[in-house]
Amino acid sequence: MYLSLDWLKDFVNIPKIDAFELGHKLTMHTFEIDGVEAEKEKFNKVVVGKALKVEKHPNADRLKLAVVDVGKEKLNIVCGAPNLEEGQLVAVALAGAQLPNGLEIQKAQVRGQESNGMICAEDELGLGDNHDGIMVLDKNAKVGQDFANYLKLDDVILEVDNKSISNRPDLWGHYGIAREISTFMHQPLKEFKTDIKKIYNEKKLNDKVNVKVEEKELCPRYMVVKVDGIEVKPSPEWMQKRLAAVGQKPINNIVDITNYVMMELGQPLHAFDSNLVDKIVVRKAKKEKFTTLDGTERELESSMLVIANSQKAIAIAGVMGGENSEINSETSSIVIESANFEPVSVRKTAQKLGLRTESSMRFEKSLDPNLTEIAIKRTLELIQQTNPKAECRTIITDIDNFKAKPIIIDLNLEWLEKMIGQTVEKKSILNILQSLGFSVKDNGQSLSVTVPSWRATKDISIAEDLVEEIARIYGYENIQAQMPKIEIKRPAINQNRKLEKTIKQILSSQSGLFEVYNYSFVGEEQLKKMEISPDSYIRLANPVVKYQTMLRQTLLTNLLDNVRLSQPRYDTVNIFEVGDIYLNVSGSINKDEKKKENLPFQEKKVGIILAGNEDKFREVKGIVENLVSSLTQQNQEVSFEQASSIPSWADSKEIAQVKVNGIDLGVVMKINSKVVKNFSIKKKVYFAELNFNELLNLFKLNINFKYQENIKYPPVTRDLAFVVDDKIMYNDIRNEIEGFDKLIKNVELFDVYQGDILGQDKRSLAFHVIYQAEEGTLTSEEVDKIQNKLIKNLEGKFAAQIRNF
Repeated sequence: MYLSLDWLKDFVNIPKIDAFELGHKLTMHTFEIDGVEAEKEKFNKVVVGKALKVEKHPNADRLKLAVVDVGKEKLNIVCGAPNLEEGQLVAVALAGAQLPNGLEIQKAQVRGQESNGMICAEDELGLGDNHDGIMVLDKNAKVGQDFANYLKLDDVILEVDNKSISNRPDLWGHYGIAREISTFMHQPLKEFKTDIKKIYNEKKLNDKVNVKVEEKELCPRYMVVKVDGIEVKPSPEWMQKRLAAVGQKPINNIVDITNYVMMELGQPLHAFDSNLVDKIVVRKAKKEKFTTLDGTERELESSMLVIANSQKAIAIAGVMGGENSEINSETSSIVIESANFEPVSVRKTAQKLGLRTESSMRFEKSLDPNLTEIAIKRTLELIQQTNPKAECRTIITDIDNFKAKPIIIDLNLEWLEKMIGQTVEKKSILNILQSLGFSVKDNGQSLSVTVPSWRATKDISIAEDLVEEIARIYGYENIQAQMPKIEIKRPAINQNRKLEKTIKQILSSQSGLFEVYNYSFVGEEQLKKMEISPDSYIRLANPVVKYQTMLRQTLLTNLLDNVRLSQPRYDTVNIFEVGDIYLNVSGSINKDEKKKENLPFQEKKVGIILAGNEDKFREVKGIVENLVSSLTQQNQEVSFEQASSIPSWADSKEIAQVKVNGIDLGVVMKINSKVVKNFSIKKKVYFAELNFNELLNLFKLNINFKYQENIKYPPVTRDLAFVVDDKIMYNDIRNEIEGFDKLIKNVELFDVYQGDILGQDKRSLAFHVIYQAEEGTLTSEEVDKIQNKLIKNLEGKFAAQIRNF
């Protein structure tokens, strides 16, 4: 977007300041300025010349040879304009000139004749669309005069980076930017007033334009008025000059006025020929074809908002008008529209049509609905100035569908000081906010700040936004750089992640296992190999591949595939995985919202699998025991008990439930030979699956672990070997021994034996029984007494026989 310094001065007194310095201040306080250029630089090496002699080109019927006086010299120029005549004063671009349309002028040979410049047309100079002939200057022009001086171009143009004002709808017009300049340059902003008494006398008007807004959410406000007595003609020179300065081509006085108001206030407007508009309906398009002002026929979609008469669309709301209602030289009565449209709708429409206009760029930024009234009155004022015979024939129709609630923000001054990093005087804070248009109520240690309507649409909504306003106007360069005085706290430890990392370290470094990662998906073929019905499994709506269509219920399924793929290269396969399983149980509880969700049950498991040619049941048990002791560091006793249920893939003779302090931790087993064969595995496979959440509970016990002093008196160890029935569980005997007397501190199984010497269905269990007292050293007699009672107790309870052979 381009800004005219001369235009800005209409609203704020800008002291004598270098334009580049003003651009720097705008960049530091408000938005980024891409460039600053004196308007006369656009016409560098363009001068006023006089055609002294005009002859026909000897080698071309449509070209002419002209001798042109440019003051310091007389130049031969080849020209093709039909209206070139001797004695005319013309604009001449000398060799080396670069015109506003991008054309660079060089000396050249044209059909064998030398041409040392170019006599310019309006469009080549960026002063209009006319290319029928050269631009003929009036008699006030002086030969050799710089063309910029002839046009009285003394303005300076500032180029704004549009991206930097995307969230500032109030800055898409000169008045909004003048407000910013007035604030940081401490100059009063002139009140924007309009005078439409001559053209608009509401007391004498009864008629109104017939308007119906069908889409109230997409059109929060629609204002319209009919004006008669219009004479379509060129705009005044001052208006054309300003429009050209900001990149807008002058067209005619009516269109130019709507563009002028848009560039001045940021509010787009549109004027229709009233003879082509019997009524106005703001509605959705009906998948109709529509020709826009650029002459392109477009296919409209039903999601697009249009302005229509009783029969057809006459404009695409917020984007562009149509050929069927445009202003032309015969127009004598117009309908002026000033509206506010929903920004997302305008942006989507513009994108779908590939038609981004000055109008759509502004509407999509969320314009203030209150701006429509100011803009339509300013338009009438300019028509009154340029069309003395013009007169309103209807009242200004105002269909107001927006309900804006004032945004009031409580700004704590102590908090503001912490946010900025230094003290800013309350007086300065009040001056900054009030000069930006905010209403402020002083409550002592806080301020109640009411956001003005032009900043409330999408820009200012929370106290942090006010901090930014105060800091940028105060000047970032005035804020001292210092280290933040904020206490740095250690982030909360995620115990789940810490445990997972610890488990992986223990299993890999201490137990020598390799970690694997598998997808959480399984297929029917895998379940068939494990002799499992897929009926209870959760199926995927969109499986990635056809052989992984369900969510797994155990880690074993994929780990067996890992073993199968690894066995050709390794004699033993020792791997583990930490991952989730999914059970088809809905109605899980959302702790945050305290409500049930229709989600499957999800739980994390630790899977360990050992495969080789040797028996590894005890090795798996040892890995589990080491994992528990390493996690707790408290020698938590791990017991392996009879399994309450045996899954289809387990060997019923080698399976045990893993328990710690009576809590079920998981299961250890040998995979039965049939399942192993189904997976084409040629090794013995042993598997443990542990509950991650129960491991977490054990892990948390270690967090509050306190040092406990060792007993200072020496222990006494006695060995006992019993022959018992094979059906008696080891844990039952062990628990009986450990709980028999308080002086028995520990019981360790160190040998299990079965053989013909013992008899059928018998086995020998050998234990280290450790005695220790806390108040003195135990004597042999004291230990023997307890031991004899223990033996009799075991003989009576388990029919155990002391093994003495």
